Amino acid sequence: MNEPPMDDLDQRLIAELAPDPRISYADLGKRLGVSGMTAATRLNRLRVAGLLRIRAVPEFGRLGLISEVEGFAQAEIATMPALTDLLTRSPYVLEVNRITGEFDLSFHAVFPSEIILGEIVRELQTLDGMRRVVIHHVLDRLKRGDGWSAVFVGETPAEDSTYELAPGTRVPKHLEPKLAAAAAWVDALAKADMPRLRALSDAAIVFEIMPPHPSAGLFDGLSQVERQAERTRRAYRRLWYRVIGVDDANDPFAIVIDALSPVEDNRGRVGTAFSRMAFGFADGKVARVTSLGHMDLHELAST
Repeated sequence: MNEPPMDDLDQRLIAELAPDPRISYADLGKRLGVSGMTAATRLNRLRVAGLLRIRAVPEFGRLGLISEVEGFAQAEIATMPALTDLLTRSPYVLEVNRITGEFDLSFHAVFPSEIILGEIVRELQTLDGMRRVVIHHVLDRLKRGDGWSAVFVGETPAEDSTYELAPGTRVPKHLEPKLAAAAAWVDALAKADMPRLRALSDAAIVFEIMPPHPSAGLFDGLSQVERQAERTRRAYRRLWYRVIGVDDANDPFAIVIDALSPVEDNRGRVGTAFSRMAFGFADGKVARVTSLGHMDLHELAST
C-alpha cells in the first residue's frame, strides 16, 4: 500500500511535536495555525500509515547505564545466525546492523558496568567461527538526531538491491537467507556436526560430488551424507568456506555458490580449493546439493 505523501503541514507538525510529544492537540493546532481537530487528524494519519511513532527513551547515564559502546564483529557465514541471536537476546544491546567492509555486524550497546561488558565480549569470542570483535567506548555523543532531517532533505534515492558480502562480492538480498542456510550446511558437513547437519537437512537429501573431485559420488539420503561428513572431517584438519559469488539457479536448485576454501589436510598439506555448489531446499531445509570442484592441494613448507 502506498503511504500518503507528507506535506509542509506534516513537516511543521513533526517539528513542533519532536521536543514535546505530550503537547495537547489544541496547543499543537495553535502553533500550526489550524484547529486542534485538524492537528489530531494529521497526527493520527501519520501513525496509522506507519510513518511516525512516539515513544519514551531513557537517559542512560542517569539510570545507571554508564558504559556506552559501538561494537564491530567479523565472523564466518555459518556463524552469523548464532552471532545475531546472541546480540539480539542481550537486553543491553540496543541496535544490531549488517554492514559492509571489514566487519560483518555493528552493534550499539549500553552497560551498567565494564564487568557486564566484558561478559558479553567473552561470549562473542567463544563462538565457533568468530574471527574478530572490536569495541569502541563512546566518549561523547556529538549528535543524536531523530531522523526527520534525513526524511525531509529531498528526494529518496533508489534502493540498492544488493549488499556487499566482502570486497568484490555482492549478494542479492532475496538470496541472503538461502546463502546463510547453505553456508551453515557446508560448515556442519566439514565438521561432521551431526546434530546440526540433521537439523539443516531434509531427510531425503541427495548430495552429489562431481568428478574430478577425489570424493566424487552420489550420496542419497541423510545416512549416506552423514558418512561422507565423517570422511570429510577425517580428511581435513581445517576447511574454510569463503564465498566469492552467488546467483539464482534453475529448478530443482534455488541458489548456486562459488567459493574458495583454504584447506589443510591431516598430512599437513595446505592449499586453496575452488568449488561451485548448487543447493535446493524443501520446507527451509537443504534437500539437494551438487558440487563441482577440484581439490588441488599444493605442498607448502610446514611452519
